[in-house]
Amino acid sequence: MRELLAFVPYVLRTALRARLRSLLTLLGATVAMLLFAFVRTVDAGVAQLAARAGQPVLVVFQDSRFCPLTSELPLRYERAILNVPGVRAVLPTLVFINSCRSNLDLVTLHGIADPGLESIYDLELKSGSLAQWRSQRDGALVGERLAARRRLQVGDRVRLGAVDVQVAGIVHSEFAGVANLAFVHLDLLALARKRQGTATQFLVQLAPGADPERTAAAIDAQFATDSARTDTKSMQAFVAAAIAEIAQVVEFAGWLGLLAVLVVALVLANTVHISAESRAAEMGVLETVGLTKARLMALLAAEGIGLGLLGGVLGTGLLFGALAMHPVTLGVEGYGIDLVPSMRTALHCLGTALLTGGFASLLPAVAVLRRPLHLGVKAE
Repeated sequence: MRELLAFVPYVLRTALRARLRSLLTLLGATVAMLLFAFVRTVDAGVAQLAARAGQPVLVVFQDSRFCPLTSELPLRYERAILNVPGVRAVLPTLVFINSCRSNLDLVTLHGIADPGLESIYDLELKSGSLAQWRSQRDGALVGERLAARRRLQVGDRVRLGAVDVQVAGIVHSEFAGVANLAFVHLDLLALARKRQGTATQFLVQLAPGADPERTAAAIDAQFATDSARTDTKSMQAFVAAAIAEIAQVVEFAGWLGLLAVLVVALVLANTVHISAESRAAEMGVLETVGLTKARLMALLAAEGIGLGLLGGVLGTGLLFGALAMHPVTLGVEGYGIDLVPSMRTALHCLGTALLTGGFASLLPAVAVLRRPLHLGVKAE
């Protein structure tokens, strides 16, 4: 091991000997790993949103509707839902989103009645006051992610979607989607949207031991012949349906990320092969003075591994830096997929870069192993 470490300066000089070739290979590895890291980050965001949706909560939505802007249920449904066995609490919610389509500037407003907020959501105030929000008609509780994207602080006045509000608090929650929405008073949003007396959806908290499927079926049966039929799902199923299309796109993008890694592996293999061929005489001399075939292989592979790993570090670092300076959230039907690269993502990307460099260097290194000594010396 010490002998190999002693050859690190030699490997560096070898890479710098063909500066343009090494630079182009490094740039290719950087771009490929940047794409791979981005895909992994989006995939992790989808998985995190799905995991946070695993709450004992049902979502009562209007039947045959696909977007929160199209669902309209009478507020009188609240009392009837409360009487369904297995229901513990109900929160009527009027939803406004700036676009049902996929977008990178998601704004979601939830107009809710004050007494029901804490019955459904487990909120942690990062700043501000819940009492101030209750007493302020135009107050808003803003999710931490939305506040970061809009650079909002407590006391700021801002226009969010359809209403002008003052930030009364910034909140954190493990509940799905809360980080990217703002809670406002129901009457304020209803007046702005001209939707008095209606709600977009009802969030239903189940009593301990209640059967979600049976309760959902009972709620839908309650309104089967009413003015607006309902479609009740668990929060997890509701979120999964909302992000189903984008999840499929992310799955396809994952294959593109793997393809990019394969391409950079071929580029690294080509670079190492050319380097090995151009230094056949040097390899023969090193073997003559006592360096074994195995160590020659390791010495040659170090160049490919180094370029691959450095490309992984640069690509992952660029993504981390860009998303830290400019937070990005992919909005889909009112739910935000946060693009926040984690340490796990970084380790995955760096491990992939290391393995890619190692596999790319394998064939050229084996070629060196199989080359007879006299051919290398003869090349001199």
